[in-house]
Amino acid sequence: MPQTSSPTCIGAITALHGNLVTGWAYDPSAPDLRLAIEIDIDGACVALIRADQLQDRTQASIPVVGDGCHGFSCELKTSWLSGAKRLSARIANQGPWLAGGIAVTEAQSETPAPPRGQVYYLGGLRLSGWLYDPADWDRVLSIRIREGTRILAEPAADQPERTLSDRPNSNHGFRIDLPWALADGSLHHLEVETEDGKPLPGSPLQLLELPDSFIGLLRRHWFPLADPAAARLLESMVRQHQRQCPSLLGFSHYPHWRNLHQQPCAKLDRHRQPRLGVLLYAPVGSDEHRQERSRASLNDQQLAPTQVACVDDASLFKGLRHLLAANPAAIALLQVGDRLAPDALARLANALFDSATGRARAAWAYSDCDRDGPGEDRIDPWLKPAWDPNLFLGVDIISSGALFGAPILRETLDALARAPNPLISAPNAPGTSWHWLLAALVATTQAHSEPVLHLPEPLYWRAADSPPDPAQRPASPARQQAIQWLAQQWVPGARVRPCAEHPGLLQVTWPLPAPPPRVSLIIPTRDGGQRLRTCIQGLLEHTRYPNLELIVVDNESRDSETLAYLNALTGYDVTILRYPHPFNYSAINNMAVAQASGDLIGLVNDDIEILEPDWLVAMVSELTRPGIGMVGAKLLWSNAMVQHAGVIVGINGLAAHVGNHWQDTDAGYLGCNQVSRRYSAVTAACLLTHKQLFIELGGLDADTFPVAFNDVDLCLRLRERGLAIIWTPAARLRHAESASRGKDETRPQIARAQREQRLFIERWGKHYPVDPCYHPCLNHDWLTGPFAGLPAVPFSRAPRVQTG
Repeated sequence: MPQTSSPTCIGAITALHGNLVTGWAYDPSAPDLRLAIEIDIDGACVALIRADQLQDRTQASIPVVGDGCHGFSCELKTSWLSGAKRLSARIANQGPWLAGGIAVTEAQSETPAPPRGQVYYLGGLRLSGWLYDPADWDRVLSIRIREGTRILAEPAADQPERTLSDRPNSNHGFRIDLPWALADGSLHHLEVETEDGKPLPGSPLQLLELPDSFIGLLRRHWFPLADPAAARLLESMVRQHQRQCPSLLGFSHYPHWRNLHQQPCAKLDRHRQPRLGVLLYAPVGSDEHRQERSRASLNDQQLAPTQVACVDDASLFKGLRHLLAANPAAIALLQVGDRLAPDALARLANALFDSATGRARAAWAYSDCDRDGPGEDRIDPWLKPAWDPNLFLGVDIISSGALFGAPILRETLDALARAPNPLISAPNAPGTSWHWLLAALVATTQAHSEPVLHLPEPLYWRAADSPPDPAQRPASPARQQAIQWLAQQWVPGARVRPCAEHPGLLQVTWPLPAPPPRVSLIIPTRDGGQRLRTCIQGLLEHTRYPNLELIVVDNESRDSETLAYLNALTGYDVTILRYPHPFNYSAINNMAVAQASGDLIGLVNDDIEILEPDWLVAMVSELTRPGIGMVGAKLLWSNAMVQHAGVIVGINGLAAHVGNHWQDTDAGYLGCNQVSRRYSAVTAACLLTHKQLFIELGGLDADTFPVAFNDVDLCLRLRERGLAIIWTPAARLRHAESASRGKDETRPQIARAQREQRLFIERWGKHYPVDPCYHPCLNHDWLTGPFAGLPAVPFSRAPRVQTG
């Protein structure tokens, strides 16, 4: 952006409240220009900011011209002010100094700081930000959003906010869904204020949205008239832009969003229609009204089932065998009170069976689901990942909306008949047979590595009185018993227990192999000092694992404290390696892996703190199960907000951590913050993998990804081999993200980061247009983070097949 050093530029520092400096600056001859401001402490530039915030109009002495957006505020590090004498500011690039330089020692006696906050808007109908009172961290403030004199919302800023992760209380964020009516193609000017009318930085803002974004406008008005080739090209370009700059809608907009993007009814091949049955399951206490609702939805099916059986728990297996005797191609499961969309069976059948041959493409198929809301509205969608057997152990989001092929059902019933557990033939808890059937179906699927197909459409409609989220289900002893049996089929000795905070979710503890494999943990450091000491002490003294090797790689440390500590470590069971070259995270770890003695290797940042002694036991137990290539940990910031709960590939075209707007104890979307599950990648801040695999794959790519994306790239190469990447909440650690190497701030660092981003997109972008561990109808913007809402336009609706 062009800057000016003209002496006509005017401005001033207005206050230093604690560590927040505020002021204003503009050029009277060009009031629309937003000036860049240098903040200096004792003559050293410590920050560069833009004067583009709404000025404080309550101070009459401050001139206001144009739109009045010439204010600035900058939060300084407390350490910068310690011992400092004078704070000053000037126009960037050697411009004039602003009036109002402040003696730092005098500023400490000023009046209490005003509330601090920020509002962000990147498009769509979602605002986010934060607001807190620095004098009272327990105080919850409210904000006001208005258009002219009309107040649109007055929410409290009481949600977890990752920007405040290092503060005494991070529950001062807000995420607001603006009214759907604002997406009318008109320009709206919105003011975002504190409860006493002070504008938040980032306000005012302008909103110009259409309900289905720019691509909807093109489809309605331009595509019908355009050359087909030109239309396809333009749609591709718009979709690429949507991927890089997606518009976000909140889950509260789902009823409108669904009506807008509802797919046309499936087309039926009248010459080759598969015979389908439906098993209508009526748990104890189901009334006639609920049965009628379910049966009515079956009568409305575009592809009518040939047979329907309504059964209770005691007769479930008998009813299923009765349906199979009629020789259907597949059977759908439906719980009494729930309904199927009119084209649900047609869509599932079209996806599961090849129309030309009639052969099944997978063992079974499942769809998404939502819930009956007010009137005809659909609410609370469960937008599911591709098939994930690990996730099924923790939470059943699969069986609602599934169509099972007859062969897998017959084989499952035969396996159940052979099983010795008396619960199968004599259920002693409501729903036992239902959960045993589902567990046995998954066991049979996994035993034969059968593919499972996911159709990303909400074809199953849950009853209005069903839980809005699976984590809100009550504890189910019946499901726990069935999952205990299933886990034992995979690894004898596995134990299943309910999640403490969310008893409807289950957590599996896998047994540690005997003898425990040797694990080599690699910890790179440069001038790590106290954080390295904390990390090593946690690994040596607070990690309960019997066969452990620690390798610290020193990358040109100069700090005397760090060097003294490294020398002191020679008396412990710690290997010190030297890497006397410029920082290259990939090369550092590759060198250390070559010298490691363990069968398993762990990559660990030097800013990791141990919270629980059995974290490594949990990771090793996961990794040593068949088919697992890598395991990642749950990483928390110092205030117990989640920093890493897996990685989603494709966010803004790149990758993003899961969970940055969750607290440690939150359930997360569909329970994913509390149950082990598959992801496409995990972070190298703490991961575990097999040494032999690491070497066979060539390790981390030191040439292409010396600093960033090396962990994601390695995970994706492991997935190409058919190996699963597992994230587990059973390994909880604290992590000060990027404390070791800092942020990318210098021009060479920024250039390197941009190069790695470009190369990552070139290598993996075409393979991961939508992450199979994510959903194409979930948001894809990095700022908000995964699982935060809906995209203005779905990225894909194509069925996806994943093997067990």
